[in-house]
Amino acid sequence: MIPSTSLDGPSGQAKAEAQLPADYQYRLDDCEVALTRHRLIRDGLKRGLLWSYASVVFDSSLVFLGGFYGWQRYRIADAQTSFLRGLTVNPLIRRVFTPIPLLSMLVAMLGVFCLPVDLAAISVAQERILLQERAIENGNLIRQDIICEGTKGVAASLAAEVPIQ
Repeated sequence: MIPSTSLDGPSGQAKAEAQLPADYQYRLDDCEVALTRHRLIRDGLKRGLLWSYASVVFDSSLVFLGGFYGWQRYRIADAQTSFLRGLTVNPLIRRVFTPIPLLSMLVAMLGVFCLPVDLAAISVAQERILLQERAIENGNLIRQDIICEGTKGVAASLAAEVPIQ
């Protein structure tokens, strides 16, 4: 299972480390909201990616089982027809139509047509996850810059207030 991202995030750590001026605090809060949004989107994409992998396995099993079962039923019906032709010495005996090979073929075709869609969904989800990861990395860098600028501003204002003796 994918661990969910906490909504608290590192903002509590940043707030505990230093008191920032109000404008920097607003920027930091906005940055934290954006980071949380990116983390939630990334977690949703990862869950969707897992479902896409499961769908690929399901579609592959449809192709395999439908094709195998349909081929087996066709082979058995062909053997029965050959047996009846040999038993009655009548070459005009035709195979009796049964819907099972047709349905098996339709199941296999469903899997064949769904498989490329699932593979495309996997590639798109992987690209989107990478984009969200990059956005999170950039957001963390921006958050650190905001904290550094804010603490430098606080340190400069404190240094200006303390008279040098």
